[in-house]
Amino acid sequence: SSGINAEWPLRPGFFCLLDMVTKHPPEVYSGIVENAVLCGAPVTSQSLVWRKLCGAVSGKLINGYSSNDWVLSFLYKTTRVTTAVAGIRAVDVSDRKLLNVDLSSVISGHFDYFDKMGEVLKIFGMGS
Repeated sequence: SSGINAEWPLRPGFFCLLDMVTKHPPEVYSGIVENAVLCGAPVTSQSLVWRKLCGAVSGKLINGYSSNDWVLSFLYKTTRVTTAVAGIRAVDVSDRKLLNVDLSSVISGHFDYFDKMGEVLKIFGMGS
């Protein structure tokens, strides 16, 4: 199955995928998740973590981000003392499964994701 998460509701999905690949052998979760799409992800962009996440999908792991998301940037700078957040930048991992998509031309701010999800899905080739 494919999963699409945007903004804060995606955190549980992100951590479920991460939990799956760190606590279970591949034969347990292989083929369960075909594609995972994370848009405006309020999660780390650390390469090591995303390399593990790529192992959780059989198809594509899409990081949809917008450098215009000043709310997400501000929240992470003030609470985590970092700007290494997947929702505002590309994730630096060389894996054929990972696709970074800059949505800055569509997403002008943090609250645009839900209103513009149809347009975002078309960019990903998933919308009609």
